[in-house]
Amino acid sequence: MDPLPDKIKNLRGGKILDVATGYGDFLIFLTEFFKDYDEAVGIDSSANIIKAARKQWAGQLRFETMDAGYMRFPDDYFDTVAIRHSLHHLNHVNGVLKEMMRVLKPGGLLIICEVFQDPDTDYENAQRHLHHWWAAVDRTQGEAHYETMTKQEIFEIINRAGITDRDVFEYTPELDEDMQKKDLESMLQKCKIYLKKLRDAGDQDTLIAKGEKLIRRFKEQGFTTESALYILGHK
Repeated sequence: MDPLPDKIKNLRGGKILDVATGYGDFLIFLTEFFKDYDEAVGIDSSANIIKAARKQWAGQLRFETMDAGYMRFPDDYFDTVAIRHSLHHLNHVNGVLKEMMRVLKPGGLLIICEVFQDPDTDYENAQRHLHHWWAAVDRTQGEAHYETMTKQEIFEIINRAGITDRDVFEYTPELDEDMQKKDLESMLQKCKIYLKKLRDAGDQDTLIAKGEKLIRRFKEQGFTTESALYILGHK
């Protein structure tokens, strides 16, 4: 079970900002588990994703298309600023974290959740291998998507941000057989889309071969879930 709800269930969220929000899933998660909150805002650089998020959560949350490195919010505005599974999607991680700290009130809560890779437990069917292949394909399309970091690399980034009173913990999702089957089907469906991207682009034989090899392995073995690192701290 995700340990974050127990960490925040007695806290007020106040004004909440979710950076690189995607379709708003983590923002909804936060609003459900904070004791209460005043405002919930999600930002993402993709106008299409923000449009879809507004449609999905109409009337519940506020979504804005915005570059996280240059936010249109005043200093010290939010009580809670969060980012989940998105540090490895940023071209300028340090700049985004600096902006997150700028818009966070003194004493405000910063929540970072990031999937990490552990070189000491590199299983052949670890979820990271598909993730890293997806990232490589995205980069051929000009998208910012990089390999997940080690815990040490994440800590080095966090150290530069000046976060205090840290609470650090890990979370590995526990999936029953049905959930794992559904997740695997979803991943394999995503792989088909990525293979089509490569074939449409042309001249990507190496990446296509790598993807097809990964798909065969995951069909035969299933997958080993990667862990996430939570870092909660204050400005």
